[in-house]
Amino acid sequence: MARLPDVDPTTNPDIADAFARTEASRGFVSNLLRVIAHSPAGLRAHAAYGHQMRFEVDLTEWQRELTICATVRAVPYAWVHHGNLLRQLGMSDAQMDALHAGRVPPGLSEADSALCTFIFAFAAVRGVSQPVLDALRKHFRDNQIIDMALLSAYFLGGAGIITAFEPEIETPDRLQLELDWQRKRLQG
Repeated sequence: MARLPDVDPTTNPDIADAFARTEASRGFVSNLLRVIAHSPAGLRAHAAYGHQMRFEVDLTEWQRELTICATVRAVPYAWVHHGNLLRQLGMSDAQMDALHAGRVPPGLSEADSALCTFIFAFAAVRGVSQPVLDALRKHFRDNQIIDMALLSAYFLGGAGIITAFEPEIETPDRLQLELDWQRKRLQG
């Protein structure tokens, strides 16, 4: 059960505006973002930054979701959301199991394997070794590496909020909205 009460956007025009912007960017307002809505200005900033990180970085949809899932693999709420999105992009159950366990999934390209290894080190917040960075730089430009790091950092922040305030995982029909939104975006 969530540790803060749900917000009602009909009682506060700032929250209603933040919800409208979030729905325009993501298709719906998740329970995590409803928690953040206790600070309407914070939600607007968080959602705007999240939109930039999710949809406007120099990474493919696959690379973004792989980065996110490698970051949030130990956070059930985030894993359900983004694991479903990654699976929809084509990751197999065996690959999902390996990623969830903190292992580079079998069958990934050398570039995607390097991405996973980098994000595991980055998200552990204990430093990234030079060999890990060198392996990543064989496949990605520096701006893409920074995009990965910023995306992972954004989701580490979200993981902290999830862990502190325990939003409930959405119902399957609400999660389907997110999958449908991604599918629609991919189809252009």
